Amino acid sequence: MIVMPVAIVGLSTVSAAVSPLSELGSALHAVGAPDHHPVDLPPLPAGLRRRAGRWAFTTRAIRATPFVSVWAADETIEAQLDHLRALPARRLAAQLLRPIGDAAAALRYARARGVDDQVAALVERPGPAVAEFLEFLAEAWDGWFAARWPAVRPVLAARARRFALDVTAGGPAAALAGLDPSITVAGGGVSIAKVRSGRHDVARRGLVVVPSTLIRPHVYVADVTGRPLVLIHPAAPGPPVPPARDLLRRLTALANPGRLEVARAIATEPRTAGEIAARWQVDATLVNRHLRELAAAGLARPTRRGRFVQYELDAAAVDALGGDLLGLLLR
Repeated sequence: MIVMPVAIVGLSTVSAAVSPLSELGSALHAVGAPDHHPVDLPPLPAGLRRRAGRWAFTTRAIRATPFVSVWAADETIEAQLDHLRALPARRLAAQLLRPIGDAAAALRYARARGVDDQVAALVERPGPAVAEFLEFLAEAWDGWFAARWPAVRPVLAARARRFALDVTAGGPAAALAGLDPSITVAGGGVSIAKVRSGRHDVARRGLVVVPSTLIRPHVYVADVTGRPLVLIHPAAPGPPVPPARDLLRRLTALANPGRLEVARAIATEPRTAGEIAARWQVDATLVNRHLRELAAAGLARPTRRGRFVQYELDAAAVDALGGDLLGLLLR
């Protein structure tokens, strides 16, 4: 049962950063999921595409720690790679396994996904495996993404500067709410319309927001122990996403067989409860209850005609339901 969206409170230390490594991770994610990332990216060269496939688990639904790490507000990719090279191999290997858990969980995941060799190497031979990953990052940047970065970086830097100005002008909660329609001011902080519930108090650890030209339709919250919470958001706000509770109410309304039949009765023309009851020989009280629930869920429009109330199906709301649901699931 969905109880609440992701909540972030304790907004005493909030900053923005531009991260080339984070944007590279979003690019690798996007090129591997073109069904919901219709972005204009050049195809990966054949050899790099094979390597990207082997490391795809680091940039899927949960990102490996290097892609959600912020060391400074605007570091170069070279500086970020140097941070990774300075880590002990076993520690970096554990960071790469973050999306799939500890060693035992990682090996189970690997067998299910057909990436046994790559994950097993991180567990059993972290030195060579980590070196291969760092080579992959350098190749992906130099041979594929570097040409895009000069055009992307100013967009991200401008968004980060605007966020800093918004924090000064209206406070961190209002500034965060301005990042995307899925983020709203609530409960002394903000809430994000995501499917999985969660609450993060960032009073001590801080919050870093990282804009991305490629992460839409996602709004990504990265919770890595011992680090500031990282929020990766679209540089340009996406379309609104209804709250989960509203979508649940609509889905529940249509999941009732009787209510679905009543929705069908008002799909082609407005009708009253009495008309529907008489035409289909059903109880008028029950029909009226169904119509009111459809209206309360935002799926039907009531119009009073003297003593009578006609209901008409809101076809646009029904048509949007699939897209709204997908938007929520992808957040």
